[in-house]
Amino acid sequence: MTEIIGKVIENYKIVSFLGKGGMGIVYKAYDTKLDRYVAIKMLTPRILDDQRFIERFKREAKNQAKMTHPNIVTVYGFIEHKELLGIAMEYVEGEGLDKIIYRQGRLHLYDVVYVTKQVLAGIGYAHSKGFVHRDIKPSNIIIGKDGMVKIMDFGISKSMLDIGMTKTGAKIGTPYYMSPEQFRGGDVTQHSDIYSIGCTIFEMITGKPPFYSENEYDVMEGHMKQTAPEFSKIIPGTPEVVDKVFLKSLLKDPNARYNSCEEFQEAVKELDKIAMTTSDLFRPKKMSPTRARIYSVIGLSVFITIILALSWFVYVQVDELLKSNELDKLEKYNLNSFFSSGDEFNFSKIEKQKTNLNFTINSIKFITDRFGFAMGDSGTVITTQDSGANWTNVIFDSTLGINNVNIYDAYFFQNGKSFFVGTNGSLFRSDDFLKTVRRTNFSGDYTLYKVHFQDSQTGFILGSRGLIMKTNDGGNNWIRINSNTQSTLYDIDFANEKSAIISGWDGVALRSSDKGDTWSVIPSFTTKYLRSVDFFDEDLGLVVGGGGTVFRTKDGGDSWFEAETGTTSGLQHVQFLSKEYAIAVGGRGTFIISTNGGASWKNFDTGNFLSYTNVELSASGHIYISGVNGTIFKLF
Repeated sequence: MTEIIGKVIENYKIVSFLGKGGMGIVYKAYDTKLDRYVAIKMLTPRILDDQRFIERFKREAKNQAKMTHPNIVTVYGFIEHKELLGIAMEYVEGEGLDKIIYRQGRLHLYDVVYVTKQVLAGIGYAHSKGFVHRDIKPSNIIIGKDGMVKIMDFGISKSMLDIGMTKTGAKIGTPYYMSPEQFRGGDVTQHSDIYSIGCTIFEMITGKPPFYSENEYDVMEGHMKQTAPEFSKIIPGTPEVVDKVFLKSLLKDPNARYNSCEEFQEAVKELDKIAMTTSDLFRPKKMSPTRARIYSVIGLSVFITIILALSWFVYVQVDELLKSNELDKLEKYNLNSFFSSGDEFNFSKIEKQKTNLNFTINSIKFITDRFGFAMGDSGTVITTQDSGANWTNVIFDSTLGINNVNIYDAYFFQNGKSFFVGTNGSLFRSDDFLKTVRRTNFSGDYTLYKVHFQDSQTGFILGSRGLIMKTNDGGNNWIRINSNTQSTLYDIDFANEKSAIISGWDGVALRSSDKGDTWSVIPSFTTKYLRSVDFFDEDLGLVVGGGGTVFRTKDGGDSWFEAETGTTSGLQHVQFLSKEYAIAVGGRGTFIISTNGGASWKNFDTGNFLSYTNVELSASGHIYISGVNGTIFKLF
C-alpha cells in the first residue's frame, strides 16, 4: 500500500510509512483541517474481505476512542474511503519499547520502574472503564521523546461486560506475554493484563521474556507450568525486593497476583529508593524513560550538550546530531555553545569509549591522566592505561565473591592503595593497584554507597539506614559514627578542613563542624532525595537529586537555594570544573551544565533512555562520564 503515500484521504495527507502490524499498516499523515500530524492504521488488503477481522478492527477504534488518558494513544476517528479502512490516532514521536530493549539489551531499573508506573496507570484506567487489553507487550508500548509512555493497539481488547465477542477456548494474545488462563482459553480479566505487564517487565530487566524459546509449545509449557526465574539468579546482586514486587505479577493463579493495577503501583513504590541507587545491574545507578530514557539515552551537552542526544544519538552519530537543526527545535545546546576558545575548559569533542560491557558502571576514577579504573554491577572492574582508549577487565580471585556484589563507589590513592564498596555491606581493599584484594563485610547487611578520604588517614563510608563509618588510620580500622537518622546516605564532601555535608534520601542532609566526628540533621529544604554533593571552596557548594533538583549554597551550607534546571529527571552526580563551570548528570540521558557557579543551568536531554551515573575530571582536564550498559564517554 505504499502507493498511497503522498495522497490525500479525507482530510489526511499520507506522509510516510511508519510500520506494519498484525492487522494493518501504519502511516504518518498530516491532518489538513486541524494542522497536526496523526498516525493512521490501515487494514491490510488481504483481510479486507474477512468480516471477523473488520469487526475486530472497528472494535479497536471504538474501544480506544472511549478512553482518554495520557498513557493511552488517543483515537481521533474512523476512516472509510473507497476500498480503504483505517483509524486516525495520535502520532507519538518516539520509539517502541521492543526496539529500545533490542538495542540496549536490557534496561536500567530506574527506567524499568519509570515505564512500569506509566503502563500501570494507563492499563489501570482502561480497566476502570471496563476494558482488558489482552495483548500487552513491548511492541505495543511507545516511549515518546518527552518521556511519556503510551500504550497502543487495543485491537483485541475486550469489554469486561462483553461475553459474546470471543469464543470460549480462543487463545487471544502474543505467546511470549500470554497468561496461563489465556493459553487455556479461560476467562481473561484484569489479572491477565497484570501477568502480561509482568512479562514485559521481565524482558525490560533481563532482555528476554520469562519463558523464551523458539518452540511455541515450550513457551506455552513455561507459562502454564514453570515458575518464572528470579531476577537475582539471572543478574547477581539484584535486591530481593525486585523479585518480591515483580514476580508476584507472574504467579500462575490469577487471584494470587495483584488484584488491580493500582495495587501493583503501590508495590512498585517499594522500588523507588533502590531504583535511584541500585546501579543498573541492570539498571543503573539511578535510571530512564522516554524514547528517551529508554532509548538508549543519553546525550551529550557540553559535554552535555554533547553527551546526550538520543540513545542512538549517543551511540551512533553524535557529530551529525550536534550539527543538525533538531537541537535548536528541542531548545537544547551543543558542546561548542558552552565554551569558547578563551575558556579554561574548551571541549569540542565527545568520544564513546569501548568497554565491551553491558553492566552499569557506577564509578569512574583516574589516578593519573592515563591510568584509570571504572567499576559497577556484578563486581565489574575495568582499567585503562591510555586515557580510556582501551579498557581491560580486572580478574579477581573467585573466593572474594565479588561477582555477587554491585560496586557503587571507589577511592584510589596515588600509591596504589584503594577501597571500593557496594551491596551486602562489602568493603574491598587493595594496596597494590588491585593486584591483590581482600574483603571485609560490615555486619547488618548494609548497602554501601560512598567511600571518601579527606586525607591519607581520615576516611568515611556511607550507606543504608543512616550508616556512617569513619577511619582515622588510613582504613585499617573503622568505627561507627552516630548519624541521627535512619535514611540512606549517599554522598559526602568537605567545605573546609572541619566542615562537611552529607546528602541522603528524602531530602535528608547532615552537617559536621568537627571533621566528621559528630553529625546533626540540617533543617529540611526538600523532600526529594539528594544524591550528590560537591563544594568548590568553603562557601560555594551544590547538591543534586530527585526530580532534577539542584540546590546551591554560598555560605558553606548554612542556607540552600534551589536553582532552575529545566529537567525533571533524577540527577545522580554533580561536579565543579571551576568556580564558574559545573556539570551534573542523571537519568534518561540528562546532562546539564552551569557557567555561573550553579546559579542557572542549561539542559541537554537526549530523549534517550540511558542513564548517567558519575563524572570524573582527569588531571589534564578531560571529563569522563559513566552510565548504564557499560557506557563511558570522554569529553575533550
